[in-house]
Amino acid sequence: MNAQGSGRFSFASPLSRITSSVKGTLLSAGSPSDQHKQQRNIATVPAHIFAENVDPPAIEYHLPGPDERLTNTPQLAYCLYLLNAYRSSGVTLDTAALNWLNNVEGDADEQDRLGTMATEVIKAFKRDELKDAKTVAEVVYLAPALDKDSFQSLLSLFYSGIDHSGLLKIHQLEGLAQSIQSSDQGHLGADDLVKILGLLSTRLKDTHQQSSQHLRQLTLAVSHVLDAMADAKVTDLDRETLHEPLSEYLKELKESKDPYLVYQAAYAYQAILCVPDNETAWQAAVRRTGKVFFGLSGIASAMKDLDLVEFIDSLESLQKDMVGAVNIVATAYAGVKSLAESGQSLLECLKESFKSKGKRGWYSALRGADTLIRNRKLASFKRLVCEAPCRLDPAFQWGVCQRLGEIAAHPMWDTNTRSSAISFLGEIYRNDQVWGQNASIKQWILNILMQLTSTSESGSRCKRDCSVVVR
Repeated sequence: MNAQGSGRFSFASPLSRITSSVKGTLLSAGSPSDQHKQQRNIATVPAHIFAENVDPPAIEYHLPGPDERLTNTPQLAYCLYLLNAYRSSGVTLDTAALNWLNNVEGDADEQDRLGTMATEVIKAFKRDELKDAKTVAEVVYLAPALDKDSFQSLLSLFYSGIDHSGLLKIHQLEGLAQSIQSSDQGHLGADDLVKILGLLSTRLKDTHQQSSQHLRQLTLAVSHVLDAMADAKVTDLDRETLHEPLSEYLKELKESKDPYLVYQAAYAYQAILCVPDNETAWQAAVRRTGKVFFGLSGIASAMKDLDLVEFIDSLESLQKDMVGAVNIVATAYAGVKSLAESGQSLLECLKESFKSKGKRGWYSALRGADTLIRNRKLASFKRLVCEAPCRLDPAFQWGVCQRLGEIAAHPMWDTNTRSSAISFLGEIYRNDQVWGQNASIKQWILNILMQLTSTSESGSRCKRDCSVVVR
């Protein structure tokens, strides 16, 4: 794993999606909602972990003067971000950066120069025959800062590279997934997403006999595309050629013995439930399961601006409604339980996710968590993890640990934030009475910590914090 790594540790640029805000999340003591909260099984973690929402990750790049040479792609990406997205981001700049922005906004030649440099990076990537991990990481860093035309060109290069290669080019697949994850929503059209999903679905089925790593990466990329389609409200996927075959194939992956793959397949299956096909039977299903879908509509409403209190209430409503229809597997700590016994619950839980057409609370909760992390609301993220009705669901815990690992690994988060992420992982690893005793989750945390200590980007404090967790 590295800062641009693979799997869910394939990070979008820290410059991406630094927009919008989360509404107020604090309730006064003694309010009805506060009394209702006390009835929930709420976890607590030490106060120093994600004690407050944070500013954007610190980016200390030199801002060039007119015609001054730029030294690297992240510096160029930062300049383009300031020009293209800063005004709508709500981020506070220091005086030097604000002066630079004001000057460049009045200098059309300098704006053209920066735009041309971005175009040249994409052209150089197109000429590169190898397109190794380092090259892909460099061009992906630019993706969130590109204008729509340049972004579409980059996306086409990744698409062609995957489509025309006999062997799966894993780095280009990761680049495609990261670009989609970090893109401006307006840069992705419905037709583009449908075509990309069709390509990935085909490659996924053709990769059945290849390594688990390739299957994981393909399934991860499918998940990102489906999430983007849900966000863009794409509907009417062709049921016979795409929706149903992909759904069925994802179901087949649940028989794998690889928990990483089964988790990613379960996540993708939950995601495809949010992208309806073109059969009117789907509308009939909504009417037949009105109560459950009423709960889902509440989640959709809360997700729009992510009022945290409303969102958690919606998750609780969904959890209660689903209990009557399906068997939701939980991992509440109960008495003396062997690790060998508890270790089975993750795969069992994930397999349950394939048994009905109802969306699971853990998937909705993780989408909410992504929104909070993307908007730097880490104190709110902590509250969501501790208060979510599905917090003991092993699939939810797996996804939370995945996201904590990403925060800890990303060099653009400040040191205290990365340390908090590792401490949070340690709490889940050690505190059985609060988080349950699931062998698969503990092994997953150990794997994350091992990856963090083995990458050069982690830094000495990160590696020291990881060693403290497992002592």
